Order: sequence, then C-alpha cells, then structure tokens
Amino acid sequence: MLKAGVGALAALSAHACATDDAATKTTTETGSEPDTEPNAVPTPVGMVRTSWATDPWAMGSYSYLPVGATPQSRLDLATPIGGRLFFAGEALDPDHPATVHGALHSGLAAAALLDETADTPAVVVVVGAGIAGAAAARALADAGHEVVVVESRQRVGGRLHSPRLAGWPTPVERGASWVHDTAASDLADQLAELEVATAPFRYDSAVLADDDTLADGAAADAVQAAIDWADDLDSDTSLADALEQSGAAADVAPDALQHYLRTELSTEYGADASELSAWWGTAEGSEGDDVLVLGGYDTLVTTRLEGLDVRLGWAAATIDTNGEQVVVSSADQSLTADAVIITATLGVLQAGLIEFQPPLPSAHRAAIDAIAMGLLDKVWLRWDEPWWSTTAQQWTRLATSPDDAFLEWFNLLDVAGAPVLLGLIGGAEARQWSNRPDDEVLAAAMASLQHFSDAGW
Repeated sequence: MLKAGVGALAALSAHACATDDAATKTTTETGSEPDTEPNAVPTPVGMVRTSWATDPWAMGSYSYLPVGATPQSRLDLATPIGGRLFFAGEALDPDHPATVHGALHSGLAAAALLDETADTPAVVVVVGAGIAGAAAARALADAGHEVVVVESRQRVGGRLHSPRLAGWPTPVERGASWVHDTAASDLADQLAELEVATAPFRYDSAVLADDDTLADGAAADAVQAAIDWADDLDSDTSLADALEQSGAAADVAPDALQHYLRTELSTEYGADASELSAWWGTAEGSEGDDVLVLGGYDTLVTTRLEGLDVRLGWAAATIDTNGEQVVVSSADQSLTADAVIITATLGVLQAGLIEFQPPLPSAHRAAIDAIAMGLLDKVWLRWDEPWWSTTAQQWTRLATSPDDAFLEWFNLLDVAGAPVLLGLIGGAEARQWSNRPDDEVLAAAMASLQHFSDAGW
C-alpha cells in the first residue's frame, strides 16, 4: 500500500493497503458468541484484513531502498523513453516516495513531460487507474489530449481503496489511511475541497512492557548512531549489519531494540533492518502534522476519472514501441496510441507481467531491479462496545517471543466514533502472515490484544 506519508526515523506512522481482489480477506458481520473466560477480549463483530503480497496487481505495498539502491534509481526509472514511453508512480518520486502525494506528483510530472513533448493533441493510453494514473489522465485530458485509461482490476483506485461496509462507522481504508506532514503537500486541502472528512491524529502512544526500558529512547539513538557510522563506509550495508558492526546497540536491551525495529521501522518502511539500506533506507521521508482520512481516500481517484474513458479488467500485457505508434495489448485486445504512461506498481514491473518491445534500456531495468517492494498489512477489528478504557491512540507492546505477532495497534474510538482497532504488521512478519487464513489471523490478533486487556487497558 501506499503510505500516506513517511515520517522521520523516530516518527510513528501507520499505513497499509490492499484491494477487493482475492488478496484481501474480509470477515463480514456475523455476530459472536459471548466469551466465557473472565476478562477475555470479546470476539469482534467485524474484521477486515489485507494480504498485499498476494495481490497480483501489486505484489507488495510500497517501495523502499534496500542495500545498494540509491534515490538515483527512482530518477532513472522516471526518465521518458523516446518521447513515447513514460513512467509514473510512488516508486519514481524522489522527494516523497511510497506516499500518496508522491504518487500523485509523479503522475502529474509524467503528464507534464508528455504534454511538452507532443506537438499536437495526442492519443495517450494510461496503464493503471490508481492515484498516479488518475492524476496523469485528468491533467492530459484537461490539456486537450485524448486519453484512455486501462486498469487490470474491476475497480479504480489501485492502492487507494475505501470500501463502505455495513456496520462500519467510516469507510474501511484498505490502502493509505493517513495524510502525513500536511505541510509537505496540499493533499489535506484537496480532501477538504472534496468534502472528504479527516481528523487530526496526535499519535498519543502507550507501550505495554514490564519496565521502562522501551521509553528511554536508547534504541532510537542506537539506530541513528549506526546510520552515522555507516555513512563513513566505502560501500553500503544493511541497517542491521550497521547496528551489529558499529556496536551502537551494545548498551541497549535486546528486547527494547527489537521492539523499536518492529514497531517503528518495519511498519514504517514495510521492510526490516536486515533489508533496509543503512545509507538511504531511512533517509527518505518527511515530518509534520498528520490527519486521519475518514471519508474515503479513494475519492481522490474517482473524482479525477469522472467523464474519462476508463476500461476495467483490462490488463496490459505487452507494450510495443517498434512502430510509428505505440501498441498496448492485453491477452485479447489492443490499443494504438501516440504515447503511453505506465503506472503499474514496481512489483508488477519486477514480475515481468508487462513485456516491453523492444526491452527497456539498461538504466530502467537496473532501476527496477534495484528498488524493492516493502510489505505492510492491516487488520481492522470492530466491536459493538469498547472493552478498553485507555484513550491512547497508539498501542505497542513488547513481544513475548520471536513469533509473537501484531505488536502495534491504533485506537480509533475517539476519531471514528466507534470501537475500532487497527493493527499493523510489516516486513518479514507481514510476509509470514500473508497467506494464512482469516481464522488464524484473528486468533493471533486476539491473543495480542489479550495482553492489553490483562494489563487493565
């Protein structure tokens, strides 16, 4: 999923995405039997969970820079080819990658480059109806070009998906939920103009642990010290290796360090410290005030595509630029155009689901290989009545074992007006759970929440 924004290293954030395809697991309102165990967390009456890695049109949530990758890779992938082949998407934006506003900006940038190149109004195919594709398509149509948008899914929105489900107080954001750093873009203003409800989110955090070792900032300081140490190396290394080899975490309790890495880094970047570049992995991001989107994030896409030629269930398989015109083909259809903008996810490009004829230049292929797709998944749980009394908006807890899951939760009671909790898992933990059935995910989530209930939260 796209992140709604990335924070600085120690900032708290939440983001995830999925779709309504087979990759998304949804448990609808079925009611529940009373819990007989004393102090047991009641069974929720609603559950929605995502499995972003199994989505064939995403193959991950959003991009990050692993060992050896640099921001230049994003710029290389965004370079137009022959004035007819353009790329856009969150993975290509060098300033705000992995974000909604980064994807939107990238779509607008690609459209502007195409418009400057075209001597006359052009016929343009936009591949993908997410926020990057919608932004590009609307800008080109408003500039007088003839635009056709093709989308593999049977809906628009891509990694913005806000289904309105019976019994839920707000749309359930299977994609991005937050606008981070409202000063970094006008995204919050755009939502306000569209009358999409938002609410300030203060990240009032509470940590469940036996002592105060998680609250002294030592883990965050150690991570920053490891990054500073790695800056002087001749070659890049992973953040995990930098932590170990620098000795920066020698005086940090191992449990405290792992808690920080799992609830800060893994759910921020969709990748673990062993995967993130020590040089660049945490360098991308922004700080500032955040708002939670309550009225349907996908409105940003649907309004932009109104009145345009959008073809759903149309999966681009081949893009041929050998002739005078570009030919975009699916398994059984073809479109000819003067130019094409490709907003397919990095995961789709890496999987080779779109064949380019002739093959992409080496710089583009190297960029696709260099950048990585992170993974962040969500589980939304809803009750008829809250079973907790704490007003803290973010809950985290110390893992009881290496396999302990769902350490990070967001309490949406105050902002959503209903007893809803949102759990996040990222990186290796998310991959571990991506193919497991709903009942196992629910059981793990309930086991996690039981720790908070036992502590009297």
